[in-house]
Order: sequence, then C-alpha cells, then structure tokens
Amino acid sequence: MVKVGFFLASAALVCLAQDPSRTPKNTAASQPAMTGQQAALTTAEIAKRVSPSVVVIQGKAESGGVLGSGFLVSKDGKIVTNLHVIRDMKSATVQLRGGEIFDSLSVRAVDERRDLAVVQIAGFNLPALELGNSDTLTVGEPLVIVGSPRGLEGTVTAGILSSVRDSGEGFKVLQTDASVNPGNSGGPLVNSKGQAVGVVSFKLLSAEGLNFAIPVNYVRGLLDSLHEPMTLEQMRLGLGAKSAANDGSGGPSLKVTLDWLKEKIPMGITHWVSSSTAPGGLMDSHSRQSVVWSFDACTAEFGTVNSLVITLKTDQVVEASGTTHFTVALGRLTGASVARWQNAKVIYGGEEWSYKLSLSTSTKEIRAEYSFTGRFVSQMPTKPTEYTDTAVLYFNDESVAQRVKSAFLHAADLCRSERPEPF
Repeated sequence: MVKVGFFLASAALVCLAQDPSRTPKNTAASQPAMTGQQAALTTAEIAKRVSPSVVVIQGKAESGGVLGSGFLVSKDGKIVTNLHVIRDMKSATVQLRGGEIFDSLSVRAVDERRDLAVVQIAGFNLPALELGNSDTLTVGEPLVIVGSPRGLEGTVTAGILSSVRDSGEGFKVLQTDASVNPGNSGGPLVNSKGQAVGVVSFKLLSAEGLNFAIPVNYVRGLLDSLHEPMTLEQMRLGLGAKSAANDGSGGPSLKVTLDWLKEKIPMGITHWVSSSTAPGGLMDSHSRQSVVWSFDACTAEFGTVNSLVITLKTDQVVEASGTTHFTVALGRLTGASVARWQNAKVIYGGEEWSYKLSLSTSTKEIRAEYSFTGRFVSQMPTKPTEYTDTAVLYFNDESVAQRVKSAFLHAADLCRSERPEPF
C-alpha cells in the first residue's frame, strides 16, 4: 500500500482559518474592517479605488520565472496572495501600482489546503484594500477581478457570482464568470462596494466561465493568527516537514481519493508564448489544461486540452486545439513519475518549464484518443485512437504534481485490493 498524505494540512506552520464566518476584529489597527452600507460603484470607480492596492509579485524558482498578483490588506505592508504563487520562489520582488519595488518579503501565514498566504513588505502608510463579507454574497451579484495578468498591473475584468461551490476538501469556493488570465492568481475578487470578497485562485480552461476564488472570510483567520516573519526558504522547509508528517499509514478511502483527484487535476494549467513551428508562423501562444472527464470507481478518464493561437508572418491570427483523452483501469497502474518538462526551447513569455506526470502500466492497455481542430489539422498525428502504456498530465507546480502522483498510486492500491480479479 502506498502511503500518502496528499491533502492533509495540519502543521503548526499552516495557520488555518478557524471560523470563516466571523467578522473582522476592530481592535487590529493594521487590519481593515467592514463598513456599513455603501452605494454600488461602477466598474471604472472600482478600478480606480482598488488598483492602488493590487501588487505584482515576481520571483525566480528552479523552473524559471514566476508571476502572480496580491493585494495589500494593511497599511504596514501585509499582502494576501495564493500560496502557489510564492511556494517555489527562491527570491521575490513586489511592485506597487505606483512603480515602487520591494526586493524582499517575509511570510507571515500560510493555509496550504486553501492555497492562501499572507506575506509582508517593509512599507508604511500603504493603500490597503477593505475586506468585505463573503458570507453575504448572493448568486448573480456583480463582481470584478483586478490583477496583473502577464504583468499588466491593474487589469480589470467584470462578471457576476455564478455559484458558491464545495471545493471537495471541506471549504467553499466562489465561482465567477469574470475573466481570469495568467498572473491573476492571488488578486482580489471585488464586490460593487470596492471591497475584496475573494482571492482569485485558479482557472478551469476546459469549460468557459469556471473561474474560482477563495472566500475572503477564510483570510480573516490567517490575519488573526500571524506567526513571526520567516523567509521563503523557511516556509518551504516547514511545508516539507508537514507533508512528511502527514504520510501516515492507511490513507483516505477510494471515493475521497477520486474526489480529490477530480478537484486537483484541473489545476494543471500552463501558458507560454514561443516561436512558431507552423508553416508561415511567427509566434505561438499556448494554453495547456489537464482535465477530468470521468472517475467511475476504478476506471478513470482524463487527459489534456491544448489551445493554440498562431500569429502568422502576414499578421493573420489562426487558432487550433488538440485533445488527448486517456481511459485507464486504475488497478492496472504499476508506476508513476514526475519530471521537469521544457514547454519550448524559445520562450517569449509565460512558463518555460512545467512538470510532467507519467502514469504507467506493464503492457499497452491505456486507451488514448486524439482529436484536433484548426487550420493545421493535417499535420497532426493520424491515429485517432491507440493503446499505450503511459498516460501523461502536466502541472506548473511540482508539489501539486507529486501529490497527484501519490493519489493515483494510492487509488491503484485500493482498486487492486477491492477488485483483485482481472479488470
């Protein structure tokens, strides 16, 4: 039995929100508080009010450059962002809307399960964003996302609250149709009063409109339980120790494991811009998404959707896409590995590296189906279906890839123990 602990989060380092429904403490002068009723603002007014509080977070990791957003929540420099934005950074800089750059930050709290982090820069009298109450949101309410997609500070997109959904890990997420782009992660989801009500967390590219944010009331618990400042390296060591401590025997049930995989696999999103490989092409803009079609007990259907926008030397733009659909009997899996993968040799922007998860069987019994659309379909592989011994997924976060690998192996062990007969 493979021992796993791929979705537990219980270390002293991880400061979880104990009661996400509570309102903020008015005694904390450095933290924002909710105000009374306010008139609804226009999108332009929201952008003007919120943009000065949104920051660009950039850093270097072993896999290359990392870019994300965050937003100031106190005048003394506390910033809320996603944990995955800073997790692998060896060094980091924070740029304010006005152009001021801070070349270091400290980590004050993290919530690994909800992908949240609070960091701090050495500033004072900074433009903090007021926090709203995410528990009072109603479906259909207008919302705005302010972030730094591809480093464009203060970019604004508008939409509505589509749904409040269960994440599958014991907490809620906010679904909105406001557009989310690379670099938006960690930015604020804002209501019509100009208050932050969520932290943009990830985008499911396999279906339009499935953009998510973590409710801001979970952030309150982090702000109420900050630890002493620590470096990025100290944070990584603490998270590593927590993961090791969680590798206990037994593990979760098959249903819980499969539900967890269904939630985590779509987090495998990679974007990059490279020199074109198409005839007459000048530049290719890639978007690759790991997707799930079905996890029916011990049979799993998953794969990747690749979207490609090609800029031709004639300045024309054409689109193409490809889907790889794997069907795997989980009990047949015999191995798995995670390897660093270069997305392209010549990168103009985005992520140069990703992490390739390979799942293998002893014989060619994984069904692989391929489909392509677009102008260059004739250059794609001619076999629409084949059987292979390897299925692959891609992630831009190595820690997520490793946890998904462990989950697949755990599910394979459970399937073999529950169904020892041939599949």
